Amino acid sequence: MTPRRGARSLRAARTTLAGATALVVLAAVLVSCMPLYVPPVPEAPSVAVGARLSDASELTVAGGRPRLTLTLVPGDALVSSGAWLAVQWYGPANTQAASDSVWVEGRELSVHAFELPPDVEVVQGEWRAVVSLDGVLLRQFRVDVTADPEA
Repeated sequence: MTPRRGARSLRAARTTLAGATALVVLAAVLVSCMPLYVPPVPEAPSVAVGARLSDASELTVAGGRPRLTLTLVPGDALVSSGAWLAVQWYGPANTQAASDSVWVEGRELSVHAFELPPDVEVVQGEWRAVVSLDGVLLRQFRVDVTADPEA
C-alpha cells in the first residue's frame, strides 16, 4: 500500500505545482497589463494673447473714397516698445494701389483712421484693405465703391 500512497502524493504534488505555476503566470500577465505609473497632468501653459481689431473697426465710403477706421485692442504679445500698424489698399484690379502705416505704442485701446491717398484714382468696384501689425495679418476689409448718381 505504501507505493500507491506515494503515487497519489506525487500526483497531488504535480497538480499543486501546475496550479501554482498557472497562478504565477496569470499574476505576471495581469500585472504586465496594468500601468505601473500614472503621470500627473501638467498645468496648461499660458498663451500670449495677440493684438486684435475690435468689432467697431470698419471700411466705409466717405465722399466717394474708401475710409478705414481701426480700433486696435492690444494683447500680451504686443511689444511694449511699439509696433507698426500697416494698411495695404487693393483696388478692383486686385493690385496694390497704396499703403500706409502708423507706429503704435502702449497697451491701451487706440483708434486710427486711414484714407485712400488723394493721388490714387478711385474706380468703381470692390476695394480691399489688408491690415497687419508688425508683419502679422490681423484682418482684411472690403467695400464696394459705386458711381455717384449725382455726378
